[in-house]
Amino acid sequence: MTLKISFLNQLKILLDLIFITFIYFLMVYYFYTSFDIKLIVYLLIPYFLMFFLPVLWLHFNYLNETKDVVYEISKNVILKKRGIEILKYNNSDISEITFRLNGSKDTSNGTLAYSKYYYAKVKLLDGSFFIITSLYSSKIDTILEENFKDIKITKEKVFYPII
Repeated sequence: MTLKISFLNQLKILLDLIFITFIYFLMVYYFYTSFDIKLIVYLLIPYFLMFFLPVLWLHFNYLNETKDVVYEISKNVILKKRGIEILKYNNSDISEITFRLNGSKDTSNGTLAYSKYYYAKVKLLDGSFFIITSLYSSKIDTILEENFKDIKITKEKVFYPII
């Protein structure tokens, strides 16, 4: 399976933020005539602090970490392609795969706009590692679990899964 960051994948992961933004600004517009302009500004501050800025920070952090990298994942093999450089990692090269994800991921209560963001840290036997983020696919955990059944896989739940 070839994984690369596409516009559609980014749009899918930003869908919650787009929806929340639409609803929030629709409410502000609806109540604009009955509210004082100061109150609208005070309503926008929590929106930016709780929803917009955390998602923006995570998104650009993930994009920066995985810039111009394409992965090909098959049974017991990961090919990491960056430009003309191709690195091949076999099952025997990988010591552990750790997923860092939000506690509300894959629950019906994905309350925060960044609850879909997570990443896999693939640790190698030589001590190095590389990162595969949810910007590639929302099913990174399933893909890696199916293809690397012999590798130790752990899931760490964190509030804000920044790299």
